[in-house]
Amino acid sequence: MAHFKLNETDDTFLEVPQGALLVSSGTNGTESWLERDKDVTVRIVISTVAIATSDGATLTARIDVNGASASAEDGPASADTHLQAVQSVQVVVKAGERVSFKAGPQSTGAKLMKTVVYASDVK
Repeated sequence: MAHFKLNETDDTFLEVPQGALLVSSGTNGTESWLERDKDVTVRIVISTVAIATSDGATLTARIDVNGASASAEDGPASADTHLQAVQSVQVVVKAGERVSFKAGPQSTGAKLMKTVVYASDVK
């Protein structure tokens, strides 16, 4: 039986930058919203790691916001490869308005290990 474990490279890849707000940490991603008291440009980021359980494995990081989506993919990769995918988008959050978004991973032939979603105001 294979033993799946994050390595140091994965941990570094998943670090949330100083000043960013952690929105979600786990394996599935999140459905959430942003709200600000003044107009602000916000960067939403999803970073995800998986380990290939078979040859041809892929990992996708996807963000859906305001009817649009953006995604990034790693793979196809051979079995036992650590896959990493990151995607970010920038959205303008108007004062007093709520911007809903969904950020999550998808994998084929891979075991999801960890997904981190965070947001930070762009200065």
